[in-house]
Amino acid sequence: MKHKKIALTGGPNSGKTTALSVLKETFGPQVELVREAATLIFSGGFPRKDNSRPHIEAAQRIIFFATKQMESLAEKSSDAQLIVCDRGTVDAAVYWPDGAEAFFKHMGTTLDAELARYDAVLHLSPPSNPAFYQSTHVRTENLDEAFAIDRRILKIWERHPNRMVIGGTEHFFEKAEAIKNFVEKIIKG
Repeated sequence: MKHKKIALTGGPNSGKTTALSVLKETFGPQVELVREAATLIFSGGFPRKDNSRPHIEAAQRIIFFATKQMESLAEKSSDAQLIVCDRGTVDAAVYWPDGAEAFFKHMGTTLDAELARYDAVLHLSPPSNPAFYQSTHVRTENLDEAFAIDRRILKIWERHPNRMVIGGTEHFFEKAEAIKNFVEKIIKG
């Protein structure tokens, strides 16, 4: 079965995890969720205290390949019409010390090849109101850093032909409605 696959991406604290819950509650067995590899890896104990180049590169390699494997597993084992990925393989490139081009070369792929893995991209931006931004043990960025990451993620995905960007809103319900409408069109499309 050929599944449609979308990458749910965006800066830290933009509502991606909450969006996954909304999609599962709305579409049930029509969607298969692929959790974010970075959260699994960092919450599983991968050391994050050291921001040295070797640590950053090791983390992004692990995240890239774990993302690919989790997506592949979902494609092979799910009967859902749509696979929704919490981030895509492209996202790891924005954290690579020498830039995206060097990242893809190091991983033995290209940006175009990775973009082609997804039928659509849904980009959520962090909340515009600082009062709604939350740091966690996994999400260590402050709001300014979150917006800088969000801009890099916006830039790297900009060439995808089927992308929707939902800016930071004060109320998640606005985002949730736009997300549900976008996904419904993908499922029916």
